[in-house]
Parts: sequence; structure tokens; C-alpha cells
Amino acid sequence: MRDWVQSFFVALGNRTYLPTWIALFVVGIAFAYAERQNQIINDQELRAEVQAEVGLIRSHLEGKLTADVQLIKGLVGALMAEQLMTQETFNEVASYAAGDRHEILNIAIAPDLVVTMVYPYERNKAVLGLDYNKNEAQREAVMRMRDSGEIVLAGPVNLVQGGTGFIIRYPVFAGEGADRRFWGMVAAVIDADALYAEAGLAAEDLPIEIALSGRDGTGHQGGVFYGDQNIHDHDPIVTDVFLPTGTWELAAIPRGGWPKQPGNLLELRLVLLAAGILIIVPTFMACRLSAVRRATINTLRKRETELERNQAELEQLSTVAQNASDSIVLSGPDQRIFWVNEAFSRMTGYTVDEAVGKRPGELLNGPETDPATIREISEYISRGERLHREILNYTKSGKTIWVDTNLVPVLDEDGEINMVIGIERDVTSQKQNAAELAVAKVAAEQADRTKTEFLANMSHEIRTPMNGIIGMADLLSETELHEDQEQYVQIIRTSSKALLKIINDILDLTRMESGKLSLEPVDFDLESCIENAVDILRPVASEKGLDLTVNYASGLPRTVRADDGRLRQILVNLVGNAVKFTASGRVDVRVLCASTNPYRLTIDVQDTGIGMTSAQLHNIFDRFSQADAATTRSFGGTGLGLTISRLLAKQMDGDITVYSDPGRGSCFSLHIQCQAPLGLPGHIDADEAPDLDLIYGCKVLLAEDNRTNRLLIRKYLSDLSVDLIEASNGQEAVELCAHHRPDLILMDMSMPEMDGLTATRLIRMPQNPHQPPIVALTANAFASDREACLAAGMNGFLSKPINKRELLHGMAGVLDDPDNLRRVASG
Repeated sequence: MRDWVQSFFVALGNRTYLPTWIALFVVGIAFAYAERQNQIINDQELRAEVQAEVGLIRSHLEGKLTADVQLIKGLVGALMAEQLMTQETFNEVASYAAGDRHEILNIAIAPDLVVTMVYPYERNKAVLGLDYNKNEAQREAVMRMRDSGEIVLAGPVNLVQGGTGFIIRYPVFAGEGADRRFWGMVAAVIDADALYAEAGLAAEDLPIEIALSGRDGTGHQGGVFYGDQNIHDHDPIVTDVFLPTGTWELAAIPRGGWPKQPGNLLELRLVLLAAGILIIVPTFMACRLSAVRRATINTLRKRETELERNQAELEQLSTVAQNASDSIVLSGPDQRIFWVNEAFSRMTGYTVDEAVGKRPGELLNGPETDPATIREISEYISRGERLHREILNYTKSGKTIWVDTNLVPVLDEDGEINMVIGIERDVTSQKQNAAELAVAKVAAEQADRTKTEFLANMSHEIRTPMNGIIGMADLLSETELHEDQEQYVQIIRTSSKALLKIINDILDLTRMESGKLSLEPVDFDLESCIENAVDILRPVASEKGLDLTVNYASGLPRTVRADDGRLRQILVNLVGNAVKFTASGRVDVRVLCASTNPYRLTIDVQDTGIGMTSAQLHNIFDRFSQADAATTRSFGGTGLGLTISRLLAKQMDGDITVYSDPGRGSCFSLHIQCQAPLGLPGHIDADEAPDLDLIYGCKVLLAEDNRTNRLLIRKYLSDLSVDLIEASNGQEAVELCAHHRPDLILMDMSMPEMDGLTATRLIRMPQNPHQPPIVALTANAFASDREACLAAGMNGFLSKPINKRELLHGMAGVLDDPDNLRRVASG
């Protein structure tokens, strides 16, 4: 027996038994995979069961609390209908409304916050006369309810009569419009234990363990008030219970916790073991038979070698193939070479005597030859199929060469392989050329990344001083100036904005070329968007004496969904060009839509300007291109506006086409595909005046390393009684925030010692109790910068250069709604 086992392991060392090893490997992988899949399926089924139980309990809780709130609303309606209601009448109404709601312990009516009626009366009559205006324990909560005008759910709290409960306070207002006044409140106490029992939380056969969080409806931040806090440490199913005001968080796990392994693991392993035996044993026996057959074939081959070399057919074939430029290899059914031509010797360095009797792989394969390709060649030959592949081989001297090989099995009358013809060609030079092209591609991609980084750095470096130039010019324009001084200031402002537009155009083009510019579709008023774009050019058109009109076709949708900012950018470019290149006459804008699709828009911009020839039209959309050099000298511009506009139009599933007649004008047609509105709010109107009351008297921390920018923002806020605290780096900003507890932080992204993103992450750490809104001030203009600000915990995003209106809009916006990340675009 021991000798047989030893023979077994010696045999497995033979390559003939490779399928056995492969079978062992595959069975092992299948074993592990099946167990893993079984574990996943069991986990998913169990989580689905827990999720179903959680959903049922959540619906019960939400239904009970919603019904109780509706009950109070009904009592409020009855109370408002009969404001002189007596205690007896109230008992009847409340008894009828409450019905069998055992969870409601009492209901109190408190006009002017003084309790005058209660239900049930006998159990709660001691509460009559309670004045919440003088009750220190509850006065603050009642005042918050009155001032907010919203229903308030508090608790759970310990009740005087014992146990715990939830208090629903409902503010009641009388009158309408200007006569509307606070009348009082209706309060109800709900027995927590009764509510839990009604929702099924206290059921003894409940298959799950539950933890409820969110005191006073504050969600997961309110702490656990029912169940075991440790449930949150065991990967629970979590869902929100939506209350009439606020939420609770419901977490659940199976009773006893999640099982470590499925219950059917033993049965699965027995099945897999049986399947593995049925696969491996037959495979081993087949390999053993193959080894015996191979040994017999080798013995016969040695006796027939001399006869095979003298075959007349091979001699004739050798004569024909000897002068071929490609290498030709003839192999037998066992893939051993019995003839090669001189081209094979020239290509590989092996003589005929060295090659005959060897397999091609034994001579030519090496460490870097692809094993998958070797297996594929063997499989195709064993099936008697042709194969064309490239493979890495080695010459006799050890030099690597790439060989393009064609293998053609020749079959006899019985379909058995008689010989294999291999025709091979050295393609090393072609592969080297391909590798060089790949290196060149990598270098080009690196150059593109370098260009993007350069543009980002240049944007930052240029926008920072531009912020000071434009800002100071705006402040200077608001002072009393002589006529010449006013002209100089306007020249500075105009030139700065022209330079900023060039920078923005280059950045837009770069983002579009790299695929990093994405559209932000919103619902917006189509006519308002177009009018806003055209109104920007009306003063210029009026100064030149041009008629600028907008006509709308019938059937246009009022509200559409698209990127209104990019649409406005395209229209400003097209209408601006029309006004620029028209000396007299008119510019007409026509808005049309397709008859079959009202959201397929066409906007024509037609002028009576200089027009273009067909040769000029050919290049009009090329970057940095204008009609000719004289146009550039006469009218200026970078030649990027139309390039960017057309790329944007194509991103909006459209295009821009043009028709022009030299000397008589041009017509640019913008085609875009909008979508039906979703009913979601769009962008905030930048022309709307900011709510300065939100900013007035605030304590603001400004973190900015540039002295000019600090001076500029100080001037912008000088008339709002703002307590401005200044920091020159991120580390100083973190320290000043902890010390001064500001209402708002203006944070530059790029600062020495510590940047703004790092400083924001430190301020947003959970151990810091004071969390003011933070608005980013950045000279970077890429979308990734906005995403980085959001990830760090900022609430607003302002791109430099920043004017006063944009700054005040951004500050007021985050002070009013700090949870809504917003950006005010500059330039």
C-alpha cells in the first residue's frame, strides 16, 4: 500500500498529470466560492427578514403618532369653531375624538398659555390654572413652539404620574392676514409604554432587537431612548421614522445577534466533497491512461525515426520550402519537429540537426513567453484547428524575438493529425514600433496633465491679484472722482474684466477638451433666461444705434430643464458677436421649437453686419481663429467664444450652424435639446438683493494670506457693523475660531502653514461644539475645487475675483441656509 501511494505522488510530478492538478485547484476554488455564496445568500435573507420587521414597526409608529397629531388638529378645529367651549363640551368632544386611544394620557387646552380645560377631567383637573408663562420648567420650550409656529414633539420625558411619555404641543392662531394672532396651544401627553406596545416593540415573540434614537425628534443625533445602545455596534438595519416634526432613528438586529455561519454549512460541505471526488478521481485515471499511451508512442517513435526522415514526400516538401523567406517548421502528431527550412535557422540560430526531435516550445519558449498563448496553441492543435497568433520566443543566443506564427494541422482520412505545418515570421521591429507609440501616448497624456496643472496654477496666480485689482477699482468707482479719474477707473475695470474673460474662456476650453466640464441641469424660465442674456448687450447696441429685438414663436414651453448658465453663456457670445460686428442696422433674436418636440429649441441670431465669405466660414469655429487678421485688429477678441459655444451646444445634444452673406450680415443658429421640467428649484437669481439683515452685526472670521484681499473684504463689510477677525493662515484660523466663536468664516483655500481645506476639517471635528458656516474663497476655478470644499465640510464657494454683491449674496445665503452648498460664480 505504501509503495502504491509513493508511486501516486511520483506520477503526479509528471506533466501528463497536469489536468489532475488543475482539477484539484478548480475544485478547491469552487469549494471556497460556494461557501462564500452560501454565506452571502443566508446573510441577505436574514437582513431582508429584519428589514421587513423594521418596516412594519416603523409604519406602526408613524401611523400612531400621525393619528394622534390629526386628533389634536381636529380638536383645534373644533376649538376655533366654538371658542367659548365649556369643560363639559370639551369632555364630550375629546372623548369622542380620542375614542379607544389608550396611549393618550391627557389633553390640555391653554388659551394665552394658561390651562383652562383638560381631558380626562378627573385625572388631570389639578393641572387647571397652570400658567406656562410663569412655569420656569416648561416656559422656554413653550415659547419656542409659539415663536416657530410649528407643532413640537418632545420626549421621551419622565411623567409626574409615573412612567415616561411624549408631549405634543400644537400652537393655535386665530384670525387671518394682518389680524392673525397667537391664541394659545393644545398639548397632549402620550404614554410611551402604550405607544411601544401598540407599535409591536414590546411583543414577547418579536424576532428582532431594537434601539430607538432621536430624543425630541432629532434623529440619530438625539441618542438612544429605547432599547440597547450596543445594537449600533453590530451592523444593524437602520431606518428613519418620520414624525410630524423631526425623525427618530430605528436600528435593529436579529434576536441574539447575527449568526456567524449558515445552518446548512455541513450539508453543503458534504455535497461539495462528493462532487470533488467524482471530478478528481476520473481525471487522475484518465491522466494515468494518457501517460501509459505516451510511453508506448515514444517507444514506437524511436524505431520509426529513420524511416520518417527518408520519406519521399518530406524530401519534396523540403525542396519547395527551402527557399521560402518565412520560417517553416514541420512537426508530427506529437508536435516534435522532423523538418525545418533555412529561414528557421536564420531566424532562431538552431541548425536542422539541433531542431529535429525537439518540440518548438522546447527550443523557442522562455521565461517571458505567455503561458496562456502556449496553452492555446496546444488546444488548437489537439482539436486539429488552424491558429494565427503572435508569441514571444527566444533565439539560440538568448535574444528575444516576436514571432507571427500560422499553425496548420494536416489530418488523415480518419481525422487524426498527420503533421502540423508552422509558418513563422519575425515581427520584432513592428512590436518595437508599437511599444514606441505606446510610450509616446503616455508622454502625450502626461503633457496633457501638465498642461491642466499649469492652467490651474496660472488661474490661481492670476485671479488672486485680479481680485485686488477689480475689487479696488470697484471701490474706487464708488468715490467722488474727477471726470478724467472716472475714465481711468472705468478703463481699469473694463480691461480687468476683458482679461478675466480670456482666462475663463481658456479654462472652459481646457475642461471641455479633457471631458471635465459637466452640465448642471435645472428648471428655469426660458424667456427670462434669454431676456437676461440679451439685456447684457442692450447698452452696447443702444450706444451703436442698433435695434436689438427678441421674438418668440408660439408653442414654446414656459419652463424647461437644462443648464441655464451655459445657455446664457452661449447666447451672450452669439449676440455679443452680432453686436460687435454690426456697425448699423439691427440684430434679431428668434426663438423657435420643433413641431414634434417642444423641448428641441432653435435660437437664431441674425445681424446686418459685415458678414463672411465661404472661406472664412470654414474656420470660424476653430480655436483662436477669427475671420481674418484685420477683424482681430478692428474688433479684438481671442477667437475662443464660438469654439466654446459650439462645444457647449454639442454637450447639450445640439450644434451651432451659420449662414453668412459678405457685406449683408450673418445668421447663427443654436440648436439644443432641453428636457421637461421636474418641478425642482433652479439657481438663485444673482440680481436679487441679498438680505443684509442676516449679515448686519455678525462676527466674521476672515482667513486670507493676501493683505490686499483682506483690505478689500474689510472695505466691502465696513458699513454693516461686522466684527471682522483676520487670520493670515489656516492654523491661525483654527485657533481664532475656537477662541472667538464667529458666526461665519470666510476661508481661503490656498494659504501658508495650513491650507483652508485642512483648517476646515479641523474645525468640523466632532469634538468642536461650535460649528459656524464656512464659505470658501478660492482663485481656483475647476469643478474639483467645489467638490473638495464640500467634502471638507464647507457651506459656500466663491471664486476670485469677488465683487461686493457676490460676497454679500454668498454670506447671506449660508447664514440663511447653511446646509445648502451654494456657489456664486465670478467673472
